[in-house]
Amino acid sequence: MSTKVEFAVQMTCDSCVKSVKKSLDVPGVSSVDVNLDTNTVVVDSTLRTEEILQKLQSTGRKAVVKGYAGTSAAVCVLEIGSGVVKGVVRFMQVDPNTCIIDGTIDGLNPGKHGLFVNECGDISNGCNNIGECFNPKLIKAGGDERIYGDLGIVAAEEDGRASFRLADCVVKVPEIIGRSLVVTELPTGGNRLACGVIARSSGLFQNPKTICSCDGITIWDEKNSPK
Repeated sequence: MSTKVEFAVQMTCDSCVKSVKKSLDVPGVSSVDVNLDTNTVVVDSTLRTEEILQKLQSTGRKAVVKGYAGTSAAVCVLEIGSGVVKGVVRFMQVDPNTCIIDGTIDGLNPGKHGLFVNECGDISNGCNNIGECFNPKLIKAGGDERIYGDLGIVAAEEDGRASFRLADCVVKVPEIIGRSLVVTELPTGGNRLACGVIARSSGLFQNPKTICSCDGITIWDEKNSPK
């Protein structure tokens, strides 16, 4: 499913606009709207947000996420836990029944890992106080109906990076804001490798900040990104 994401990109001239458009002339991108006056780029695509960022940054320009299309959006920075596993996961409610979950997680052992929304957003004691997998209907594990917070399995490649884009028909963004996201060692919920609080994110054209000409970065939608 295609989604629209708004980026702030450091641009100063028509040549910059051409360079940005050329970088996004790839399969999976259906439209690119570049506004030189506001230094914004809106991309409609099926690509992961991190992929688009990398393409924009490949032009030599600084770029950050400003907002997402849809009824609501959220972002989680996975940085609490072992200190090795870090990532950014974004949630975009594109319609009442579909949430796009788009993420990149680094530092994992190669293979499969579990991804869960947990009950609480208390990370004051690492990942110990975030409760269990969010399960408002008290569904028993192993049944036919999916537990709400069980987002499934993500697979890390040999370099330790898991990149994914999921269309979820259970998650509703307003219901998970303030809760936590956790990646575990095993799909069934083993050792908690990293977690973070799920925070509200801006929609399209809702973030008024711009790139600062002095250092280029003032509007990070997430304060860290996977390295």
